[in-house]
Amino acid sequence: MKKVGLEFLASFFYLFIGCLLEILILKYFPWNNFLLEILLISILFSFSLGITYIIGNLYEKIEVNPIFTFSLWLRNQVSGRNALVTILSQVVGAVLAGGIISLFFKPDMATIVVGYGEFSMLNSSLDSVILIEFLFSFILVFCFLALQDRIKSTKLSGILYSLLFFILLFLSIPYSGGCVNPNRSVVTNIFVNSDSLRQLWIYFLSSFAGTVFATIIYHIYHQVNNKVSLQHFS
Repeated sequence: MKKVGLEFLASFFYLFIGCLLEILILKYFPWNNFLLEILLISILFSFSLGITYIIGNLYEKIEVNPIFTFSLWLRNQVSGRNALVTILSQVVGAVLAGGIISLFFKPDMATIVVGYGEFSMLNSSLDSVILIEFLFSFILVFCFLALQDRIKSTKLSGILYSLLFFILLFLSIPYSGGCVNPNRSVVTNIFVNSDSLRQLWIYFLSSFAGTVFATIIYHIYHQVNNKVSLQHFS
């Protein structure tokens, strides 16, 4: 129960702070420089995620991102029931974050909706958004699993995780909105209009598909690496 509460709070705070700052940067403090705006959004989003991840893991092992929880379930590291409850708590945290932001910045939420076409900064096609979210989710999950197995320090893994998250966001925000977490799309898209709501499936399908492939590839890599290590010491 403690883990479920922490997952809810972590998802809420990181998404609330990240999306709120994104609105402020784009709407109220425009820098009139596209790359600088993307850079600032990426830095602030990854910083809020890193801090939330590190603080949350001081009390309990948390994932914050549904695709991480899903990957652990695929590896049989958590039960199906626990994975489902955890993911639901993360989603509820995202919905609450979006609900509170919409109370105060309802007209401005349209500026940070994610999707393809008119919902993309660079008018990206549906195929491009799916490919980017799939590929970047694959990279993120693969690295997450590697960090889980190799680094025991919560602070170090949190820092490395947020650095990777920053790079992926900076590269993907102009095209797909830079989710690599399906809950990022939940925060904004369900509170704007029916057109933005219909974009949600893209991020859940792409992210979870990327997670499946990343988990399979990492499992193969892990098995091969272990065999090589055993042969080296035999």
